Amino acid sequence: MKRLTEEDVRSEIPKFKFVTGDQVKFHEVDSFGVVHNIQYFYFLEWARTRYFESVGFPLNRRTYTTENPIMTVHHELDYFNPLYFTDRYEILTRTRIIKNSSLIMDNIIRNSDGKIAAKASVTLVYMSNIDYKPTRIPDVYRNMIIKMEGDDIEVVEK
Repeated sequence: MKRLTEEDVRSEIPKFKFVTGDQVKFHEVDSFGVVHNIQYFYFLEWARTRYFESVGFPLNRRTYTTENPIMTVHHELDYFNPLYFTDRYEILTRTRIIKNSSLIMDNIIRNSDGKIAAKASVTLVYMSNIDYKPTRIPDVYRNMIIKMEGDDIEVVEK
């Protein structure tokens, strides 16, 4: 399998329509001042939350528990360049594929100089809030996501 390169990642950037950012905080780095690898997963989760909010999902303390339970079932993360304490960074987020009950989302994290720090892909499954089994993503949310992504999303209907 061919190793993903920074240039491969950079070529995908035009497909991303949502961007959020932050600055690396002291508690997010290791003793060398480099962002600890687990922190990237927290960055990505928050970026996805902001993405869903921008799409139109209501955001409150019940959003992912009783109103719209969404579970992570698979996550991949490739690291390219480190982020350091006080670095500013941005996270690009998109939904690449929407299926009956699942979404495949991509993220790119880059520093303020445009260097790619990481590329991630995550599969999320929409769950019934009654029995917590996979269930069809409500059409209202499907349509919001498709509208956000335009022609840059693959819609798989079963």
